[in-house]
Amino acid sequence: MKKILITLLILLSFQCRIFKPSDLDPSQDLGTLQTLLRYLALIDAFNTYSQTVAFMKFADPNGTPYASGIVEYSVFNEADENGVPVSSYGESGNIQPYTVTLDAYGRGFLFFSERGIAKITVKNSGNTVVGNASFRVYNGLTKQSFFWLTQSGSTQFILEDLANYRNRLGSSNLLTSLGSANGRQFLYLQVQTSYTSSTQYSSTGYIISSADGEYYDQVTKIEGVNLKVDSGYETFLKISKPMFNGSEYIFFVSEERATYPAPGTYQSNRNLIFKIPQSFPNTSEVINLPIASNANLYRPDAFPWIYPAFYFSGRYLVTPTYYTETETRPTLLNENFAVTQDAVLGFSCMMADSSLGAISYQLVNVGGTEYLQCQNTSSLMNTQTIQVRSLDSVGLSNRIITFDTGGGGITFQSPIFYVRGKLVALLNNSGTVGYTFPTDNYGGSSPTITRNSSPITGFNSGLSNSNPLLRSVKSSGNSDYFLLSDSATSISPNYQIFRSTDSLTSASVLPTIPPEYNSPISNAEQLQSANGKLNYTWSIYGPIGIGSLPVFLTRHTSDDGNWEALPRLIKIR
Repeated sequence: MKKILITLLILLSFQCRIFKPSDLDPSQDLGTLQTLLRYLALIDAFNTYSQTVAFMKFADPNGTPYASGIVEYSVFNEADENGVPVSSYGESGNIQPYTVTLDAYGRGFLFFSERGIAKITVKNSGNTVVGNASFRVYNGLTKQSFFWLTQSGSTQFILEDLANYRNRLGSSNLLTSLGSANGRQFLYLQVQTSYTSSTQYSSTGYIISSADGEYYDQVTKIEGVNLKVDSGYETFLKISKPMFNGSEYIFFVSEERATYPAPGTYQSNRNLIFKIPQSFPNTSEVINLPIASNANLYRPDAFPWIYPAFYFSGRYLVTPTYYTETETRPTLLNENFAVTQDAVLGFSCMMADSSLGAISYQLVNVGGTEYLQCQNTSSLMNTQTIQVRSLDSVGLSNRIITFDTGGGGITFQSPIFYVRGKLVALLNNSGTVGYTFPTDNYGGSSPTITRNSSPITGFNSGLSNSNPLLRSVKSSGNSDYFLLSDSATSISPNYQIFRSTDSLTSASVLPTIPPEYNSPISNAEQLQSANGKLNYTWSIYGPIGIGSLPVFLTRHTSDDGNWEALPRLIKIR
């Protein structure tokens, strides 16, 4: 400690002159270090594959936001010292200044696609300059490491959130939520890699994953596909929900070709498998899925959005469509993906109503035996009884199970869902009410299972529709979230989310997701649960004065079940 104090006194006595660049000998250690730091700054500034998105708020000294104000911002790229002209998106090497009009809360999204010193000028709604600030943009910048270099004027500069993308993923023109497996959430991103015109360009696809829905720490590039728009056609991917087989994450993928512009006419496809080992490599290559040549994954119109895909005790379930017919035939595959059973002929899963059949598939575990359950009849709503087929994992034997509401005019309003060791359904009982069903005789030869007498307290929905209202259930920790919608193909605009934290004894409805910065929920997989909370993932476009750039957002519930006041920016390593 004495040596440290003496050293500090010596430095202070010399007024730290040893650190002045003009006094450093370039051949000595400190001179070499200074040169290296300069080179690193230049390398960092030259890296145009990065993007920083800052979610900021600007207010006057009293905290009143500069609603409808204008923010002008730019980056001084320290790698450009030769007067390279600016251009809209950096085509010339330097990017022109951008602008954003602030919302009613004085907030806006700012984009920085260069490294260097960012400069911000804030104007009020009357176009009067009210403040200036600057900060350094560098690879690895986070909200925690962010700091202002300068601030001036009568403005509060508030950083709400920041995401710094070290690759081109920050400019993805497509974000699709795929779902969860083994405690991880997955998104598909598609990044444009070459551009000739709006009708001729190529892209690359990535699957990224997260343990909490905010920090996506694993990125895997999809190799072996050709994503492009060219000569009046386009090729693109449709991807299933993820499955985890104990060592790998598995996705069923269709590389489809259709006429362009979208929505185009289906031309052809390749049925593929994409594996991501648990070690999460940077890239992985697709392999062919060996199913019948006239059996294609998905439907040509991309419906339904909830594609049934399950890993079932060493087997996989897919539901290909056979052309030129529109017949959908559930199929079981071996561990090596070879077909083992046509689940229509050998299992009798009915898929006449795709919006119903897609959500009727459930994995049920009773007494240590896993069962694959699906709808046995094409009609469901407004009936006292429904039948399902249940296939056991031991001998692949299947039998019919009848579920009964118990009469009294009570009818079904959803398929049977398996949640936290219990069977759950929505029933019409002077309104839409959640009930559980016992599992005691589930494994019988052909059992009839009647609902438990008491409903789930508080699980009363005001939604009504001829379609099944309960579309999906998301669970983590001690919380279960029930997603209800009156649409067969989306969640928005009319939806409700119920939450149970006591193993389905009671439930309460969540408030509607705050509308600020949101977009409609088109896919139930946009809602996932982690650490006992629910999160909603989506993307919007933020204006930059000459166009717009993508913003990836997620909004989480708090411990009390209410939605957080502000969304968070998704972070990708």
